[in-house]
Amino acid sequence: MLERPAPRGRPRFRGYTVVVAARARVWDGVLVAACVLAAGSGTAAGGTPTAVLQGTVLLAPATPVCMPRIPCMRPAPGIVLAFSRGGLVRARVTTAVDGSYRLALAPGAYSVRVTRPSGIRRLSPSGVTLAGGQVKRVTFYLDTGIR
Repeated sequence: MLERPAPRGRPRFRGYTVVVAARARVWDGVLVAACVLAAGSGTAAGGTPTAVLQGTVLLAPATPVCMPRIPCMRPAPGIVLAFSRGGLVRARVTTAVDGSYRLALAPGAYSVRVTRPSGIRRLSPSGVTLAGGQVKRVTFYLDTGIR
């Protein structure tokens, strides 16, 4: 096979310029490294499977007087929940506008508390236990103190 001279003096490798051939080799290396990391991070290689905790945080009661057919609870946006185990905060999550949250944690038992805003009287439930690979939905209720 005859090689045509490369434009502007660039050497060619199998019809491609050396720069293009080198880029392909770099991406091949990145792909191989990603596959090795993905294969080594699963539970078959001895890694700890994570659990996913998701749900909603609700303010209850949200009004001083609860009326029939009018919700007495509402979503709690911007609440920061801290998940502790062994006396150390292991994770924090901030609720979205609709009061929803989602985070990944290592399996185990966690105590949960509100770190922001201050003045929240009580969070229920105050603890959660997760198993490896589990996706668990928990609704937390914040006591506003309105009576």
